[in-house]
Amino acid sequence: MTSRNFEYTWHEFRWQDVPEMPPGPHKKIKFYADANIPQPIINELRATGIVVKSAVEEGLATKPDQDIYQRAKKRGMVLPTMDGDFWDDNKYSLQIQKNPGVIFVDIPPDEIEKAIGGLARFYALFAKYYPLDYWTNIKVRVTEFGFTIKMRTWRGKIEQEEFRIDENGKLLTRKIR
Repeated sequence: MTSRNFEYTWHEFRWQDVPEMPPGPHKKIKFYADANIPQPIINELRATGIVVKSAVEEGLATKPDQDIYQRAKKRGMVLPTMDGDFWDDNKYSLQIQKNPGVIFVDIPPDEIEKAIGGLARFYALFAKYYPLDYWTNIKVRVTEFGFTIKMRTWRGKIEQEEFRIDENGKLLTRKIR
């Protein structure tokens, strides 16, 4: 399956292709959930041992998106959200230095189990292997079928890679232009 939007066709993901993290101490991932993340999802994330702060629990549910984004950035936390504005690079650019990581859960908020399943797959296959300091200038779009990682490379180029699990349970990936 190829199209003009895809650099490569789907191929099986190989763990040996993942770059090793540099040596040294690394902090575990921490989340600052915006007001769009339902409480059952926050509870599930906490049950896995992830530190999660919540805009709702801090009384900031009505604050503008930019305020919540800056709060996550200031605290050095990854921002999980169900607000598609955060995926939009025209609104929240990856070209700006030291942005917080964003995890856009692209699943309707009333489909809690699908959202939890999508986040669980993403965490098991990717997020748990990368410490907090890796998350600067990365956005992830989680769906019920897989996830897409969009990041700014050290050369300033924006790259995207999509991941899906096929019917045989294999993790497939492809780069997106």
